[in-house]
Amino acid sequence: MTAVEKGTSLDRVNPLKQDQSQATPGQYLLESRTKKNFSSSTPVRKSSGSSLLETDLTHKSPKTAVEQGTKEKLGHMYPGGPMDPQQKETHSITRTKIYQITQTCEAVNISEKDSAGGDVTTIYSTPQKGSTVKQNLINSKVFEETQYLGKPTAIAGVYVESSKKKISFLEAAEKGFLAKTYALEFLEAQAVTGSLTDLSTGQTLSVVQALERGLIDKGIKDKLKEAEKAVIGYEHAGKKLSVFQAMEGRLLDRYKGKRFLEVQASTGGLINPDTGVRVPTSLAVDQGLLNKDTLRTLYDPVNNPKGFHNPDTGQKAYYSEILKTCLYDIDGCVLLYPFGDRRLTDSSPSSTHRVSVVNSSAGVEISAYEAFKGNRIDKRTYLSLSRQESDWQETSTVDASGTTVHIITDVTSGRQLCLESALSQRFLEPSEFDSYRSGLLTIYEIADLIFSRMVVVEEVNSPVAGLWDVARKKRLSILQGFQQSFIDRTTALRLLEAQACTGGIFDPSSGYKFTVCEAVKRGLVDEALKQQLQQFEQAFKGIDQPNNAKKLSVFQAVQENVLPKDVGFRCIEFQLLTGGLINPDTHDRVSLEEVIQRGLVDKATASILKDETLHNRSLTCPKTKRKITFKEAIDRSVFDCHTGLRLLEAVKILGSEAKSAFLYARAYNK
Repeated sequence: MTAVEKGTSLDRVNPLKQDQSQATPGQYLLESRTKKNFSSSTPVRKSSGSSLLETDLTHKSPKTAVEQGTKEKLGHMYPGGPMDPQQKETHSITRTKIYQITQTCEAVNISEKDSAGGDVTTIYSTPQKGSTVKQNLINSKVFEETQYLGKPTAIAGVYVESSKKKISFLEAAEKGFLAKTYALEFLEAQAVTGSLTDLSTGQTLSVVQALERGLIDKGIKDKLKEAEKAVIGYEHAGKKLSVFQAMEGRLLDRYKGKRFLEVQASTGGLINPDTGVRVPTSLAVDQGLLNKDTLRTLYDPVNNPKGFHNPDTGQKAYYSEILKTCLYDIDGCVLLYPFGDRRLTDSSPSSTHRVSVVNSSAGVEISAYEAFKGNRIDKRTYLSLSRQESDWQETSTVDASGTTVHIITDVTSGRQLCLESALSQRFLEPSEFDSYRSGLLTIYEIADLIFSRMVVVEEVNSPVAGLWDVARKKRLSILQGFQQSFIDRTTALRLLEAQACTGGIFDPSSGYKFTVCEAVKRGLVDEALKQQLQQFEQAFKGIDQPNNAKKLSVFQAVQENVLPKDVGFRCIEFQLLTGGLINPDTHDRVSLEEVIQRGLVDKATASILKDETLHNRSLTCPKTKRKITFKEAIDRSVFDCHTGLRLLEAVKILGSEAKSAFLYARAYNK
């Protein structure tokens, strides 16, 4: 390594926020597990005022950091890229940190200790003068975007849930787990990202190397070599063209090219064949690796049809969608598609976290947070996996008392947490909150910390508090379910009536319940529903007796003709099926047997309440679309581990989206 140019100060380093390196699904997951000393040159002391963001690279020879990182991270993709076996024996491997430096300088190597106690080589570098690689990386803003130097990650194989073992896609096809055409699609995606993987070692190979090792057969070699051009470049007029450039030059079919672009974008960025650097889509347009129209339509099913098949369902999907269902195997540091009936990566209301991490050599299956806290994966891998499962965002609002509170919301699943409530309940320590505010802890870590300490008890007296969108794995309020055509108006009204007469309107994202008026302000109820729900709310609070300050129970109000019989009967049914008749003064519950013993109900009404066959089937099941009673809705509901409340699984009928807004408007104009 050469010394730093005179007059170059290490203080001139761009401070970058940690969250600027947000990874797309699958990015930044692979990292060298071997840490050995690398011969270092004269140490140079870092300035104490420097704010640095590190990026890991793997080095195998004493070349400049960016040049060698580019070569070795994607070296297996290029002819002559990897070292021969003899060279590998004589070169040690080290994990290297690259720091973004605004002023061009030459490389200097500094040996220091990493957090695990091992030696880590720190290199501040750019290539030598005149280097085309240097100019390309500077022009592409590599020193401002940490995403450039992440190793690409494609889906490496299949995880068999029954045996807890991993197998290649071709082996999975031979065993009948998936069609061979599907297996070829995934192998093609590996070739497009230069990530054909030997599952026995975790090593990524070129197509030729994979053929030599017997990982692929000759019958698919040509198809994979054609896909590999997406990495090494399409030769034309003495130049190497990228995928997009090959599409524009009509060297590559546009639909196939867009499929290749979607795979690369999903796994870390588009590949510049001249440098081997992966460029995030946000910068790819500036480099000519993409244009705005192609970027805009990359996930448009009309302009870019989904190019892969979900191995479980056979339905067409984008590669990014399939990536989100994958597991990270710490044995080999690879992504695997789970195959089996247990559906490990499916999110459900009954589980706070899905399984995201496995160790196929030991049969271990855990969440990303468990793996991170157990030091099985690093923070970068944890964050990347967490972003596949959730999307936490923070907002602030003003509560009823006028106090500003901070809410973090998982846009993906519909969960909400109030940071102030978490602090008051000691689910979050003040020091942890301060670390979050200072950027030492991410929003994902804060959410997981809170969830790991919360003890949620199933609320057995809960009515149906909301819906669970089976397809999107997301919580919906009853009103949202109606607006999005999961349920009809009558079903929505009956479920909200049950909530109103048993204590309040629920927000399933947080578990809090509100009065009807407050629910209107929070978008849980609209004005049209408000008018119909207020008399049901009175059934919980107590119904005012005319010319008397005394509060009447539902039975009393019906007997004195203060409440219509049909409304009163529904209130009685809702209350009894969720724990008992509610005393408006104490809000205590009274069982049906006790109601009968007290003579609060006549024999005819009591027999109707007892006989479930006489219950009105006024609801439509959000999942099966069959008519059901309120009791059947209660029986079919599942408890939400986030709130302890009941949710009903819901499925949308295909083709209903276009009618949603029209039906919603028409229903309330009747």
